[in-house]
Amino acid sequence: MASAEPNYYDLIGVGQGATLQEIRTEFRKKVLAEHPDKGGDPKKFQLLNKAYNVLTDQDKRRRYDATGRTDRSAEEEFAESFGGGRLHGEQRPKDADARAVTSMDERISKGPGGEHEEGFQEWLRQRDQQEMVMTDKDFMKNALFNAAEMTTQVKHPGPVQHVLGSPKTDAYGQTLGGAVQVQSKPRPLKKTIDHDELLVRMMAVPVDDSMIYAELNKSGVCLGMTGVGKVEQVGSRIQDLKQDDAVLVLPKPTKFSSQRPIGSARTLLMCNEEDLIRVPSEILEELTPEQICLAPTIVCAYVLLEVFGAKMKPGDSVLLNAAHLSASGSALLQLCKLLKLKPLCLLPLPGAPKNLVKGEYGAKSAWQDADTRAQAPKNVQTQYERISEWLMTMGAEEVFPDAVALLRWRDRNQRMLPKLALDGIATRDSSEQLIHCLQAGDKDAQMVIYGHGVAQPIEVSPPLLAAWGGSLVGFNIARWVHALSANSKKMMAVMENLTKLVRANKFTLDTVLYKVGEDAISDAFSRAADASDSAQVVLIFPTLQEELQNAGDYMDQQEATSKTAAAAKGSAKPKEEEEREKLKADWLNLLFTDQSVAASNPEGPLPVALEVGEKHPDSLIVWVGDDPKGENVALQGLGSSIGRAGLVAPAWSQHPAGEGMIEFDINASDVTDGSWYMRNRQSFENEDLDMLHDVELLGRSLVEAVEPKLKQNGLQWKNVVLCGFGKGAGIALYAALLKIIPQQVAAMILFNPIVAFPSFLAEKVSSMKRDTTQMKMFTVWGSRDKSTPGSYRQLLAQALRKAPEIHCTPDTLPDGDHSFSAKSYGVLTSLLPLCLPR
Repeated sequence: MASAEPNYYDLIGVGQGATLQEIRTEFRKKVLAEHPDKGGDPKKFQLLNKAYNVLTDQDKRRRYDATGRTDRSAEEEFAESFGGGRLHGEQRPKDADARAVTSMDERISKGPGGEHEEGFQEWLRQRDQQEMVMTDKDFMKNALFNAAEMTTQVKHPGPVQHVLGSPKTDAYGQTLGGAVQVQSKPRPLKKTIDHDELLVRMMAVPVDDSMIYAELNKSGVCLGMTGVGKVEQVGSRIQDLKQDDAVLVLPKPTKFSSQRPIGSARTLLMCNEEDLIRVPSEILEELTPEQICLAPTIVCAYVLLEVFGAKMKPGDSVLLNAAHLSASGSALLQLCKLLKLKPLCLLPLPGAPKNLVKGEYGAKSAWQDADTRAQAPKNVQTQYERISEWLMTMGAEEVFPDAVALLRWRDRNQRMLPKLALDGIATRDSSEQLIHCLQAGDKDAQMVIYGHGVAQPIEVSPPLLAAWGGSLVGFNIARWVHALSANSKKMMAVMENLTKLVRANKFTLDTVLYKVGEDAISDAFSRAADASDSAQVVLIFPTLQEELQNAGDYMDQQEATSKTAAAAKGSAKPKEEEEREKLKADWLNLLFTDQSVAASNPEGPLPVALEVGEKHPDSLIVWVGDDPKGENVALQGLGSSIGRAGLVAPAWSQHPAGEGMIEFDINASDVTDGSWYMRNRQSFENEDLDMLHDVELLGRSLVEAVEPKLKQNGLQWKNVVLCGFGKGAGIALYAALLKIIPQQVAAMILFNPIVAFPSFLAEKVSSMKRDTTQMKMFTVWGSRDKSTPGSYRQLLAQALRKAPEIHCTPDTLPDGDHSFSAKSYGVLTSLLPLCLPR
């Protein structure tokens, strides 16, 4: 036996097949003779004790007999920890496949009862118990509003670098497919962070297919769905994370997507605690940020082999078609090598002849007649040879240009086809080609799609799928991580195991770094999209000191300009300012009175976009929304559920006075951070005065549109339930509270109301005589509506308390955004019976 350590059997004086009793007997004799107190050799005495410890420990003795060593190597330690150690053992015997096939008779005789009961018990054990418990933290996030006093001021004053993507469009503005257009630009930050938010300084973000082929609907979207960074600031209610903690950004796929990414490719990222996973210190000490940011990719490769390769043994084959692409392919190859699996790699390169398998599954005619005489250009051949050689050194058993070449190789060598294929390309025909190269479904064959692809639908013909009979499965690492709370811990445990392999140079990742703000970002994305380049592109970001320095020139220029302008106006400023303030005060005092400009110069009623319900109703529902075309589709169905009531929907957006309101951007930074809503009489600018004038004018036009309907049916405003959404709801609220509507309505139901300047509304409400009759009001907010931040909601609630006749009940739609959705419609139908006059 060739051994790296002394022969412990010879030291004790027993044979390799000695029993435990024989080892103990001989050890006692030897240890007494070699004891240092009796003149023995101390070194030999130590060796005897070590030999005894090894040979009397079952696991150590088995390892010593197999390898001649007692210590595990990094590869052995990894293989033993992978999947409970199922791949750490003998290779699969040749007759294992035959024994693994269970006949239908055996299944019937065995019966399903025991297996079902065991499966149900396992499901109970695997359930995520935390999903069924509401903690105080969950209550704070979902049930309470973010108070203005609970926000935290952002310390960084200037703009920071953002990597922005825009969809490619044709000459007519229609979106084209393919890679997005990218650029890096400094952009300002939100001024405050809410109580449940964190500010993360990003250090490294990998460029993957979800960034390159993001399905964007508009320009200037910050890209990135993952990355690693350090916590810079925390909100007042954050408890589990603190400043300078290293975190991995990995949001829920249900919360963000490639159409609406979280935007991790920026120097400072604002996000919620649920979007982050803490990185243990053991990983930080061993790995660099550009390696840690690849954790989702590496763990994806690990889980693919652990979960979908559960029945595989050392020596089995795995079929890969993206082994040459970035970190995901490299990780899969190296893990297969460590687990003694044999990867068969397809290497499709741009410019190479495309030979496709077409026809019946398992039929030679599907690939035998393919014309393979076409030769690839010389540069493509050179690339193929270079990448093939690299794949072989990384652990690939064989490399093929396409599925036709693989099937011909298998036919020549009489090899079994693999049972598992991993599709990391996810193009239109990639899955179909892999299916032709797999064993039939009755032998547990699986095809797993884990790649993002190039945003194309995957085509697999139904006859092929039926003839193959295997499992076609999709896998997303972010969805897996968030499926169970234990999975995020497992992700970091896997990374800790891999650090040992990195330390032993048994696992490597080839990365190329591009610094945002200095290097050409378009070059980084072009290189990441290049199928002939296996290096993983990673973006790194400037430090905050560098960001301040870069922004310094811009800030100095702005400051110099403002000082020059101030000096020029210095002498005339006091008098002009005083006159301007007086005019502004007079204008504000006249607003929403009979002497206002809007009252003196009305612009006609709002057009009515929809009427449903009874022809002669005994009550009227007035809907004031933002999108007549979209909302009226849902409102059409109300006719059958509102009894003897009628519904009328005036459209402010189709009125000439609504032009300014339409142009108002509810996604602007000063709206989403709440600062726009907090403006008051002292801080109003001219555009704010115009906004209030438009709100009054549209409110008066609303009254002009509804009053003829009331007179026609012999009704009064007390028979009206006023409902609305967004800006329209804000117009309706101003009209009702500030007496533009001459009488008090029966009730109000407002969805995500955009109410301009609640402090001004409160001031006006306090100055008017109030009604004594109580009125119900329901405000329904979306929990994910960034246009109505918590500080604004709190301010509006304070304004409504100035009207004692209003009894306001707020509600929140979980996962609701700024849209009138099916959930919103359901809430409306449930609230109307409570509000309609009886």
